Amino acid sequence: MTQRDPLKDILIELFGPAPGARNRPSSQSAPEPAVGAYRTLAPVAVASAALAFYAPQLADTALTDALKQAGQLITTLHSYRWPLAALAVAWIAVDILRWRGHRQSLALEAQLRQTTRHLPIKVTIAFPPGIGALRSAKIRLPRGAIIRPKEMDEFTTAVRGAVGRTGTHTYTVRHHAHRDLILITRTPIEPDTRSPRHKALQTALSAGTIFKEPAVTVDSYDDGIEIGYKITFTPSLNSGARGFQTKVDEALAALAGYHESGRTWATEWTPSEGYLVMYLRAPLPTRVDHPLALVDENLRHLPYATGAANLSLYWDVSTKSNKPHCLIVGPTGGGKTSVIRTLLTEASRRGIPFLGVDPKMIELDGLEGYPGCAAIVYDAVRSAMLVRALHAEMMARNHYVHVKKIEPSQLPLLIAVLDEFFILSGKWQRLAKDEDEEIRARIKQLDPLGAWADLAVLARSAGIRLLLGVQRPDASLFGSSSGNARDNFGTRISLGNLSQDGALMMWGDAHVGREVDTSIPGRGVVTSLDGSPVDAQMWWTPNVDPHPNKWNQLSKQEKAIVHGLTPTESPTFEFFSTELREFVESERALARRAREYGDAPEPSVLTDFVTVDDTVVVDDFADAIPAAAVTEGMVILLDDNGDQVPVTVDAVTVVRDKDTGDVLETVLSINTGGRVKTTVQFDATEVVMLPEPDTVHTTA
Repeated sequence: MTQRDPLKDILIELFGPAPGARNRPSSQSAPEPAVGAYRTLAPVAVASAALAFYAPQLADTALTDALKQAGQLITTLHSYRWPLAALAVAWIAVDILRWRGHRQSLALEAQLRQTTRHLPIKVTIAFPPGIGALRSAKIRLPRGAIIRPKEMDEFTTAVRGAVGRTGTHTYTVRHHAHRDLILITRTPIEPDTRSPRHKALQTALSAGTIFKEPAVTVDSYDDGIEIGYKITFTPSLNSGARGFQTKVDEALAALAGYHESGRTWATEWTPSEGYLVMYLRAPLPTRVDHPLALVDENLRHLPYATGAANLSLYWDVSTKSNKPHCLIVGPTGGGKTSVIRTLLTEASRRGIPFLGVDPKMIELDGLEGYPGCAAIVYDAVRSAMLVRALHAEMMARNHYVHVKKIEPSQLPLLIAVLDEFFILSGKWQRLAKDEDEEIRARIKQLDPLGAWADLAVLARSAGIRLLLGVQRPDASLFGSSSGNARDNFGTRISLGNLSQDGALMMWGDAHVGREVDTSIPGRGVVTSLDGSPVDAQMWWTPNVDPHPNKWNQLSKQEKAIVHGLTPTESPTFEFFSTELREFVESERALARRAREYGDAPEPSVLTDFVTVDDTVVVDDFADAIPAAAVTEGMVILLDDNGDQVPVTVDAVTVVRDKDTGDVLETVLSINTGGRVKTTVQFDATEVVMLPEPDTVHTTA
C-alpha cells in the first residue's frame, strides 16, 4: 500500500485539475459533480503585498530605463504596503472559509450519493460555513428525484454523524419533495434543566411501548419543587381501559419514586384528549379516631373515613341519594365492626334510629341499649321475623306516601343492619329443611330471603336504609332480584385484600382492592363522592358497650370518644306498621328478660384426673405413649385380628438420626411364647397403647 502525503493532497486539491478529470479517457462521458474544483485566489494578494514590502530593494537593482519606470511603479506601490497586507490576510481568511465550505460540500455530495444514489445538481453551503461544524446547507436535487423514507433516514444519520459531533447544536434535515430540495439547518441545543425525575419519566416512556409519542412536561410547582407532571400521548383503545390505567399508574409511581415531601403519587386520566396528570397527594393517615365534632353539617351524611388530602368520605342516606344502601366487605379482624359502629353512632347523633341482626352474637351486642337502637336480634328465627316485619314496614310507608300524597323525602329514616349476612342466610336455608315441621312451616311463611330481595330493590323510596356486613361479596347478596338491587348498594367499603373475583364483584375491576396495606388496621377502599373507588383510612370507634367487662378495657382516650359521641337525646322511633312495632316491643321485652334472668354455663376445664373421696384418680382409659418411650419388660397392647392382646416387650431398638438425634424408627421384640420372637416396627410418630390406666395418686 502506498503512503499518502496529506500536504500533497491539499496542494493538488487547491491547484490541481478538477476531481476526476485526471486519467479520464476522452471518450468516457460521466455526470459532472455538483461540487466543482476549488480554486484559490489568495496567492495573487499575497504576491502583491510581498512586492509592495520589497519595492525599495527591487527599485535599487533597476538597470535600464524600463526597469527604472517599473521601479518607480514599485516605489509607488510600496506606499500601499499595509493596505495590501491587510487585503492579503483577509483574502487568505476568505479562502480558508471557502475551502472549508468546499470540503463540507464534497462530504454532503458523497453522503447523498452513498445513501440515496442521487447525484445532486448543486450543493450550497451557507457562508461563512463554520469552522467547527456545518451551519446550514441547501442541496438541489434532479427534477423528480425520489427518496424513500429509509434512505432519507440513512442520509440524516450520516449528516449528523459527520458534522454533528458537538453537544451544543442539533441538525434538522428536511426533504421538500415538491421543490426537489433538501435543507439542512443547525439549531443550538437548549441546556437540559430538567430534574432527574423528569428525565427518568421521559426516557422510560420514550424507550417503552406504553404510549405512542409520549411527552412529559412539568404541570405544577410548590416552592420550586416539581409536584405534578403532564404526560401527553396519542389516544388508543388501551388508554381508556381501567386495567391498563391501573398498571400504568403503578409503573409511573414506582418510576417517580419517593418524593421528598413525603406525599404519594396519584394520576388523573383524560384519555379522550390524550393526556394524564401525575400529582402528589398527602399520604393517608395510619389511624383516625372518630372525631367528636360534626365533620359534615348535613344530617343525612354519615362520615366514616378519611381519604386523600384529608377528604372526609360519607354515606349519603338521603332520599335523593343514588347510593342509598351500604355494603361492607372485610375478613374477620379487618375492622368491619368498627366501621359499622362508626356509621351507627353517626346516625344516632344525627337523629336516625337503627336496628340490626347479629348472628354471631358478638359484633353488635354492645350497641344494644345505645341511644337510637331499636333492637339487636341474635336468633335466626327472630331474624327472619324482623326481615318480614321490615318488609311490612316498607309496604306501610309506601301506602302512607300514596294516601297522604307526600314526598318520600318527608318520611323518617330508619337503618337496618344485617351483619354476617351469609351466616344468616345459611341459617335460614337450614331451618327451611329442619326436622321440626313447625319450624319449616314458619320459615316458609316468613320467606326471609324473598322479603330481603324486595327490600334490596324497594326500600330506598320508603326511607329504609340497608347496611350489610359480609366477609366476601357474592351475587346472592342481592337475592334473585335484577341488577337494580346491586346499583342501590352504591356505597361500598372493602377492607383487606380482595380476590380477583371479589374485586370484580365489588368494584367491577379485577385490580381494585387487591393491594391494600393490611399492616395498617382500618385501611381499605371505599366509594368516593363521584362514585369511583379510592383508598381510605376508616375511623376508629371503640366498643360502646357500658358493661364493666368491656368498659374497663378501654383507655381514657377511647372512653372520651364514646362519651363525646353519645347523643343527649335519643332519636325518635316512628313505626308505620303494627308488625314492626310489635316485633320491636317483643324483642326488647325478651332482651330485658334475658338480662335479668338469663345465665350462661361456666366453662369447664379438661383434666386428666377425677377426684373420688379426696383421692385423685386418673380416668379409666388406657394410655398411649410413643413407641420410642417403651422400655424392656413393659406390657403393651398389640392388635390381633381386631382384638387388643397384652404382650411383654423383651427388647427395644431405637434408630436415631446420627446428626440430629431424632427418632427415625423403633423396633420392639415381642415374646409370644416358646422360642419364637416377633419384631414389630414403628415409625417416628407411631404410638402404642398400654393396658393399665395411670397410677393412682393419693393426697397428703
